[in-house]
Amino acid sequence: MALSCMQVNINHCANAQDLMIQSIAEWQIGVTVVSEPYFIPDRNDWVSDHNKTVAIIAPAAAGSPSFENTVKGRGFVLAVLSGVAIIGVYFSPNRLLAEFEQSLTEVGALIRQISPVPVIVAGDFNAKSTAWGCPATDVRGDVLEEWAISLGLTILNTGSESTCVRPQGESIVDITFASDALARRIQNWRVEAEVESLSDHRYIRYDLTTLPVTGRNVRFAAGDSPKWILGKLNRELAKEAAIVESWGSVNERINTELEAESQAMR
Repeated sequence: MALSCMQVNINHCANAQDLMIQSIAEWQIGVTVVSEPYFIPDRNDWVSDHNKTVAIIAPAAAGSPSFENTVKGRGFVLAVLSGVAIIGVYFSPNRLLAEFEQSLTEVGALIRQISPVPVIVAGDFNAKSTAWGCPATDVRGDVLEEWAISLGLTILNTGSESTCVRPQGESIVDITFASDALARRIQNWRVEAEVESLSDHRYIRYDLTTLPVTGRNVRFAAGDSPKWILGKLNRELAKEAAIVESWGSVNERINTELEAESQAMR
């Protein structure tokens, strides 16, 4: 049995959100990460970050697993479903590099906090890298690569199909990461290039299987994948030593939110 998953940025468009909801129903999508939603309905099967820039949807009507726990940040939101943590992110291209790095630090602290729960991190990072099919790597892409390596995350993007198509050009900024053990359970990651989304971003779809798959569908661990530049790992370790003090406050806030969410669900 597999859980059908999707991610998309609908660019605050009402029509794009309506079409997304229709597509979720038609394709029987179990969980969706949506960046820049038009609005967040007051429903138990929707959860968003504090800024309402990214949300996770697990439609009750489709029989999706219910949220076991949720944590909200600024630009990211976590929901645990059937023992898997889904983290949806949206990092605006207008944010400073320092802000981007700080957001990654917070998400990284959250991933460490919930370990060993397997995790998927999906959304619009507005970062470019050859590691996920871009023609070149920008500064944010370089930072994001190092961050993923330090957390042992596997990149699920395959090929070089653009995820964002605009009159001024195309790009691959919508990315999916997963912890190594979970990556072995993900199949058929693809960009729906021929499907209308009414947004400048395309739908991304993949399936999460109940049991690990074998053969050619098995992904490499992040450290073993030929896409990763292993020399960056040492720089990342040095960088993390410099910012480790900031994790204390982040972890304290995450612990508080986890406890509050848990109390609210009782």
